Amino acid sequence: MLKQMFKSIGIAFDGIIDLIKSENNAKIHLISTIVVIIVGFKLQFLAIEWLWISLAIAGVWVAELINTSIEKLTDLISPEINPIAKKVKDYAAGAVLVMAIWAIFVFCLISFPHLWMWLAFSR
Repeated sequence: MLKQMFKSIGIAFDGIIDLIKSENNAKIHLISTIVVIIVGFKLQFLAIEWLWISLAIAGVWVAELINTSIEKLTDLISPEINPIAKKVKDYAAGAVLVMAIWAIFVFCLISFPHLWMWLAFSR
């Protein structure tokens, strides 16, 4: 049972790695994730702030994974141009956009007061 669990986790990690290697937006999400973490450590986010930041980061990654899955499945089912397939892909991409905008909002809401204090008192 434990062996099967580790195998399943490995397969899931393979999916994430493949997503990063094959999708440009995932590369942007990775860079953004790294930047947000660096900024968070530099500005010394509080534990509750890290909770919100991590939720926002995870939400964007989950949305991107689901979006890419829907796009790949749609391409498999409907390889020809189809207006309904386009709508399915557009809706899934829209979900990522909504989540990314929310994540940016959360990051700004948390980081701007820290940045303000850092700039005001770092002299």
